[in-house]
Amino acid sequence: MQINNSSFIYGQQGLQRSQDKLDQASQKVADASTRTLSQPTDTKDTGLYGSPIQDGLIEAKSSVLEAQANAKVIDSSDKTIGRLIDITV
Repeated sequence: MQINNSSFIYGQQGLQRSQDKLDQASQKVADASTRTLSQPTDTKDTGLYGSPIQDGLIEAKSSVLEAQANAKVIDSSDKTIGRLIDITV
């Protein structure tokens, strides 16, 4: 019997994407916080949710939630495969 474990792979890929998004969000916060007050603020500098720092923090929290969801997918896949192996052995 062939066991398809694609959900485990999707969970891993999603976890990696979440980590990449967290890295980008952290970089956004770091870049925004290192700007000096002498630099003028442009209207294009406002982000989707407000300031670039707020954007970065919201995106970081979002990526953490995505990572938790993907971890649950991996855990569920692992439990399912374990049950299938117990049944077929």
